[in-house]
Amino acid sequence: MSTETAVAQEMGERLRQRRAARAWLLRQLADEGFIVVLLLWVVYLAIATANFATLSNLLLVVSQAAIYAIVAIGTTLVVLLGELDISFGSVISLAGCVAANAVVGGAGVAGGIAVGVGIGLLFGAVNGVMVTYLRIPSVVTTLATMGAGAGLAALYSGGTTIFGNGLDAIGFLTQGTTAGIPDVAVLALVLYLISWVILTKTRAGAHLYATGDNEQAAFRCAINVRRIRMVVFIVAGGLAGLGALLQAAQLGQATSDMGTGALFPVLTAVILGGISISGGRGKIVNTLVACIFLASITNGLILLGVDPTVQQIVQGAVLALAVSLDRLRR
Repeated sequence: MSTETAVAQEMGERLRQRRAARAWLLRQLADEGFIVVLLLWVVYLAIATANFATLSNLLLVVSQAAIYAIVAIGTTLVVLLGELDISFGSVISLAGCVAANAVVGGAGVAGGIAVGVGIGLLFGAVNGVMVTYLRIPSVVTTLATMGAGAGLAALYSGGTTIFGNGLDAIGFLTQGTTAGIPDVAVLALVLYLISWVILTKTRAGAHLYATGDNEQAAFRCAINVRRIRMVVFIVAGGLAGLGALLQAAQLGQATSDMGTGALFPVLTAVILGGISISGGRGKIVNTLVACIFLASITNGLILLGVDPTVQQIVQGAVLALAVSLDRLRR
């Protein structure tokens, strides 16, 4: 081998190593970069404000993030399949009104949970059937059920606020604490732990990732892609119904538009957390971190005295960042 050939091979190897290192860095930036931004944001708020770093405020941020984080579990599973569900806001509105009315009427905590989660499961099943068996695109399907849910919520509530002493019975769901940690945050952590175990340690989780990555290949490997899609949409609906009851417990009331504010933070958290909108890639734990990040942004801007209009601009910028990171991953 000539000296020139050896030098050329060495240069080529160095170039490949640099390209591999750059590709690795880009992947890490796309997948975990928002965590670095979160840490910098937290440090800034701790310095710029007197109250952000206090224990009571940090627990408030966690509590505020918990309900949407629970709903985001279902959305994460749907997006991992390469699908999209935008109906959960209307499910929260309808399930929240019906469940709150049931609790006020004497159904108790168990009855309220059964009603709220049941309505969510029903909507999830409808979404699953339309997407899986009728082959209607998930965006169109959930847009339709979103409209239907919003209309049913307005019709059921009659445009009035549902409240009453009975709702005090479920207040402990969002107001109680365990070892100083809000119970709703504990519930969210438990649900994320269960989801993480299923996605990373079980065959069902592997099948879900495989289906989202390449449905045709998963089908040829004898994976029941229809069953996976149905189960995922049903679970997503059930979690939205649970989130509805928790939100009613937190507010002490229910209205026909109580879920309208959920769409933006939940979808942003899922995408920002690294769940690829093309499916088959992402870590569910990052969704939880992203939910906390978004809650800290809202909390921090309030402490800084930022105008609400500017807060909306910041939230839009975060969504743009999330989509940009997803493009970088792909």
